[in-house]
Amino acid sequence: MKVLLLFPMADGQTGPAIKHAFENLGHTVKSVDAKIYPGASYLSAHDFKPDLVFCSRTATLVPQILKIRAEFKHAMVCTWLVDTRTTTDHWKHLFPLITASNYFFIVASRLIPEWKKINPNTFWLPQGLQDEIYGRPKIITDEDRQKYLCDVSFAGSSRDPRGLFLDNIEQMNIHFKKWGNFGQKIYNEEHNKMVALSKINLACSGWPENEKTTSVRNYKIMGAGGFLLELYRKGIYEIFPEDTLDCYKTPEDLAEKIRYWLDHEEERKEIAASGYKWIHENATYTHRIEMALDYMKADL
Repeated sequence: MKVLLLFPMADGQTGPAIKHAFENLGHTVKSVDAKIYPGASYLSAHDFKPDLVFCSRTATLVPQILKIRAEFKHAMVCTWLVDTRTTTDHWKHLFPLITASNYFFIVASRLIPEWKKINPNTFWLPQGLQDEIYGRPKIITDEDRQKYLCDVSFAGSSRDPRGLFLDNIEQMNIHFKKWGNFGQKIYNEEHNKMVALSKINLACSGWPENEKTTSVRNYKIMGAGGFLLELYRKGIYEIFPEDTLDCYKTPEDLAEKIRYWLDHEEERKEIAASGYKWIHENATYTHRIEMALDYMKADL
């Protein structure tokens, strides 16, 4: 199958991961950076003649998609919203793109009934592991140990509700390191090293009220062999098996969990190993694209 991928590509994150996944499944992919060159989408389709157009949440794609659908009536169009908020209204600017799509995929399960009013072919498609990049580090040097070795690490921002949890950890007598908006942003092999040299890798995914949705951070941590401690939300154990991570509910609960897991090294390592194995075998972007194609199989 010929796939026209319209996703941001320059950041090296979700777009390249999806491209790798389609190619890994044997499909031919032509990519256009939807953030930098959205206006090139129609011309690329005209030359490429795709069977499937796979879009990001980029509102400027709308006129391009309408032209593609008018000319290539056999081509399927789908949009994957890999971000979330608490209401569909936040994404009103995307409604024309979503209604123009044959299929619409979201990561927040709670909002599916609302989205189905806009596009009946709305389905849950969680993020996954970019396994061609995130795994156990290839080498760890003394300099890496000096930089990353710690009891607990967190990479991200202090956006609510994270600040309260992070402030509470600061009061604990442990070695805590923060990355991301607190200083250096960590990606790729440096992220793998950070994970490997942290006894506990903290996650605090936003919008827990959206139920079955978590940050892609979790997949990166587990994919690099780290022990993951995540903020609980309804449905989390439908995303990840219970033996692959642990969850906390309050700042006090988080502190207790940190103390427990720092004192139970072997059990912690067993859970991390279970998470690593499960993610690589069940939740890479290749698995997610297979899931998306399965939703669309009646029309492809």
